Amino acid sequence: MRRACVVLVVILALAGQMSSAAAYTPKPGAMFNNPRGSTAGKDTLLTHITRTINSTPRHATIKIAAYSQDRPDVVDALIKAHRRGVDVQMVLNDNWTSRASHRLIRTLGTDTNRRSFVSVCVASCRGGAGNQHMKFYLFSRAGKAKNVVMIGSSNLTGYAAKTQWNDMYTLVGKIKLRELYSTVFEQLVRNRRLKHPGIHTKVGIYENHFGPFPRATKKSDPVMKRLRDVGCRARKGTGVRGHTVIRVVMYGWASSRGLRLAEKMATLRKRGCYVRVIVSAGGRKVVGTLKRAGVGVRSADLDLDNNPYTGFGESPWDIFTHEKYMTLSGTFRGRSGHQVWTGSENWSGMGLINDEVTIRIPRKRAYAQYLKNFTHIWTTWSRAL
Repeated sequence: MRRACVVLVVILALAGQMSSAAAYTPKPGAMFNNPRGSTAGKDTLLTHITRTINSTPRHATIKIAAYSQDRPDVVDALIKAHRRGVDVQMVLNDNWTSRASHRLIRTLGTDTNRRSFVSVCVASCRGGAGNQHMKFYLFSRAGKAKNVVMIGSSNLTGYAAKTQWNDMYTLVGKIKLRELYSTVFEQLVRNRRLKHPGIHTKVGIYENHFGPFPRATKKSDPVMKRLRDVGCRARKGTGVRGHTVIRVVMYGWASSRGLRLAEKMATLRKRGCYVRVIVSAGGRKVVGTLKRAGVGVRSADLDLDNNPYTGFGESPWDIFTHEKYMTLSGTFRGRSGHQVWTGSENWSGMGLINDEVTIRIPRKRAYAQYLKNFTHIWTTWSRAL
């Protein structure tokens, strides 16, 4: 009788573990945090990631590439996943290794031949100069979902949640897309300089760019090539009054590269595209070039307590946008439609030498989600420049 009770307890414990692992199923689409909201609003993206980690069953695989990480709750979830038999693998940049990350390293180790590990890259993992700046999250299974891919601008830090606007786009059931990102992840893990690290490839309808592109010229710059494919006349069902509509939220838009992109965006405005831009770390020449062309430009750097000693570093910022996305409704590559580009790349010189990722999402629903986020920041949490 006693033995039967013990067996029953074990079975119930395992059943509870299984039901807990299947409790949350990540849904496809865009999510955004709100640094001016409640704690739950600030942590929207991190909660989404943590709940997905918690829902991974035994023998599943988690692969995370991030620039920085300091969240104890994320580390707790990853350690629990590892202990229940999930392969947990993470790549971080070496700019700053937090106490929480050190705790994860002590548990998982750094041996990349083992099923779970943490690898810390020195500079760009795949290109040499620069940083490992990608932010993507891969799950073989999570709840009822398989082959989950998450891409966005958010780092796994409390600072990102509390002071930055960030985005995350989740795709579900995309085995070939997860395989592509897993291949890039393995390149990051090897921490070896590749002769040709830049990758441009399409999986289904999703177009992907992985940097660095250290030898990119004005002609071959991936963002410049994108802007050259924009047509400013829009057909019915897209754009506004026959004009293509472009919205850009860009944290770092500066340097000589940033100026070239601003000049191209100014040309699109002069050709009839309706363009609005939200910047945070926007270069003076970049902003001036855009404004002189009639582009609407606002800044999301806001000092909300009039205290010059709070916020980002020594600046007076209390909140700012860290997002790096562009939306388009109108003509792209000669076709009408709705597009979103999002990921980790800033429009600056560093954006070409870092490990970066950008994905194009040609979905009307995704466009609507990002446009709503843009409009909210533009009308409520930005200032004129």
